Amino acid sequence: MLRGDSGADCTNMAKGSATISPKGRNTQIRENLSVRFRRETTSLFRTRLLTAAMFGALLTPLFGAVDVLAWLTWRPELNLPAFLVLRFAMTLWFAALWVFLSQADELPVAAMDWLIFAPPGMALGYMAAATGGAASPYVAGTTLLVAARTILVPGEAKRHMPVVAFLVASYPLSILIFGTYRGNLLAWLSDAEEMGYLAANLFPLVAIAGVGLVASDMIHAMHQRLVSARSLGRYKIKKELGRGAMGVVYLAWHRDLGRPCVIKVVNPEKDDSGALRRRFEREARETSLLSSPYTVNVFDFGITQEGQLFYVMEYLDGETLQERLDSEGPQPFDIVSRWMAYACESLAEAHTRMLVHRDIKPANLFLARTADGREVVKVLDFGIARKTDDGAAVSRKRLRLENLPADPELTAVGTIMGTPLYVAPEVLRGDPADHRADQYSLAASAYHLLTGRPVFTGSTIEELLLRTIENPPLPPSERLEGGRLPEGVDSILLRALSKDPEERFDSMEAFRQAFEPYAAAHGTKTSYALDDIEGEPTVA
Repeated sequence: MLRGDSGADCTNMAKGSATISPKGRNTQIRENLSVRFRRETTSLFRTRLLTAAMFGALLTPLFGAVDVLAWLTWRPELNLPAFLVLRFAMTLWFAALWVFLSQADELPVAAMDWLIFAPPGMALGYMAAATGGAASPYVAGTTLLVAARTILVPGEAKRHMPVVAFLVASYPLSILIFGTYRGNLLAWLSDAEEMGYLAANLFPLVAIAGVGLVASDMIHAMHQRLVSARSLGRYKIKKELGRGAMGVVYLAWHRDLGRPCVIKVVNPEKDDSGALRRRFEREARETSLLSSPYTVNVFDFGITQEGQLFYVMEYLDGETLQERLDSEGPQPFDIVSRWMAYACESLAEAHTRMLVHRDIKPANLFLARTADGREVVKVLDFGIARKTDDGAAVSRKRLRLENLPADPELTAVGTIMGTPLYVAPEVLRGDPADHRADQYSLAASAYHLLTGRPVFTGSTIEELLLRTIENPPLPPSERLEGGRLPEGVDSILLRALSKDPEERFDSMEAFRQAFEPYAAAHGTKTSYALDDIEGEPTVA
């Protein structure tokens, strides 16, 4: 799958769908979280109600044992057959509702709520009225029903108040309707013993209902915050894939399309004038128009309410070339040549649109598996890409080593854009990056993949950068044990790694054509075996 390299600048998953004004200004996220939350809450409410119906169907027959015990002990005059028939009817009611409501997707959840809980509430109230009225221990059944309603079906208190209030009121109402006060209501209300029983049972029932509603409301609020925290418009955040100097990368789920995607969120440090946002909008649009099969597909972008820039990419199955290098070591020259040809084609299209990537490295070259099982390279992370016409206006900057990352594999932010191990020397000197800087970075990546070592290393970041600026690179064959590389591969990489940008290939297409004769056939692992080569290998 597509993962953000944990040491690289990564992006976060968006918290709302992006809407861009016609002129590209005042970009903002219109999250529609309230709509999404209502939809998710309704779905959860429906699921919980169905769960309550299922539990009712399973547990109601078990309470028939209570009726048998009452008949055997303190209530021998109990009409046991009638009570058991009522229990059986309640069981059938719950079971029938569970079957019916599972299919009735259009039925409002409020109607489901009343259908599931109101009839059992009245039935339990009748049982209490028939077994002693206000003094009946059967009020425990109503208490259990109220507790189950507030625990199993959490939500806003004001929304759930009518059903819970009805369940609480069903106890005294049933006594009034079915009770044996012999028609003398005033005498019954004046009976201190009866009112004492009624208060002793009713007050705890009201308290349990109140506590349950408060708890239900709190659970609902927590769920709302969770949905908000894990949502970015139409995207649902699944998990973090990586984070780095510029942001975070998340695996997400596109709710409308029903497919996985990857979101990268960039945190601009200072953008008081809004220039960074405007540039991000323009360049994100340009990037989304790239159509090469070897460029990761970017299909959405925007700015969150917190000011974070984000864009949404396709989800890929595979691994980065950095991960392949870490797990397997140096790679065969013909396979690397094929990978570079893929990357060259992607970057060639970007360069025709005047887009410069500025952070080419093995971690941003993704080895994706296609549907037919082939492996192709896709260029990732145009998040710091820049149009070259903007670069023309950028003044030369003095190299500030104190602001560079301690880890040379991390992307530098704020001074030099790119990763120190792969940045072109002219960019380190302060020149704006152009298509030739991308060529250098791609050649440095190929060098690393072939030899297992970067072009230059140093004990400090300053030493690394000074060697990159001043020292000529060694031929990759001299860094590879046995020197098993064709002379042509050496010369291609050394030309692309030239200190003088004018001495490099004229374009990415020319760079690709230089690699093409050495590339393994599509879909093959390699066209030769290193151990079988004596002297110079023969390219198939």
